[in-house]
Amino acid sequence: MKKSTSAFIAALLITSLLAGVMFLIGQDALGTSTAKAEAAAISTQVPADTVTQYEQIVQQYQQRETQFQAQIAQATDQINTANQQIQQYQSLLQQLQSAGLITIASDGSVTVNQTNQSGFGHSPGG
Repeated sequence: MKKSTSAFIAALLITSLLAGVMFLIGQDALGTSTAKAEAAAISTQVPADTVTQYEQIVQQYQQRETQFQAQIAQATDQINTANQQIQQYQSLLQQLQSAGLITIASDGSVTVNQTNQSGFGHSPGG
């Protein structure tokens, strides 16, 4: 009976020791997380002048964005105008080629065909 009593006392001591260690670790963890939360709450208090500076920076970026959007719109208009002009030039070149006045080679070079049509640029004999 002495062996079972001593075994019971040993198990009780080990269990108590483990419970105490777990309690201390839990308290340390709780204290650490509470301290971190308090530190975070303190560090999130930003001075008003810093907030004002950030607001001004955001406003500057918004103004820049507006300027960039205006520049993009202007560039898009210029590209559209240039594309229209290119189409007009292509149409003119096709008409001149169809009339036999020019020849466009596969490399893109243009040759003006000489014609003796009156009114094209010079009159014969003059």
